[in-house]
Amino acid sequence: SSGINAEWPLRPGNRIGNNGLAALSEAIATNNCNLTTLWINNNGITEMGLCALAAALRSNITLSNIYLWGNELKNTACNAFEQLMEGGKPRLLQHNTDVVPYVVDGITYLAETGHYLFSH
Repeated sequence: SSGINAEWPLRPGNRIGNNGLAALSEAIATNNCNLTTLWINNNGITEMGLCALAAALRSNITLSNIYLWGNELKNTACNAFEQLMEGGKPRLLQHNTDVVPYVVDGITYLAETGHYLFSH
């Protein structure tokens, strides 16, 4: 069958945008795909698309590596990914992404991680 492969890079500048990521997120959440890595750096995605992806990750157990730096990382999206990365058993491990959450004056932000810069 023609499903989603284990690693799917969306090259920077492809501009998948919110609608494209929302459709992909629906497939990730509802289909039993074997996607393990998703590269969506610099693809013109805003909070809407990133929050759809974060919600999909709650029901998908195979997608473990997500690279999303360079998109519009506003408050709601930052909070959604912080929740995935926090707690006793985080859904998204810090070494499997290119962002790390931090809080300033009660507001969550995502910063680009250095390990991604040096390994890719």
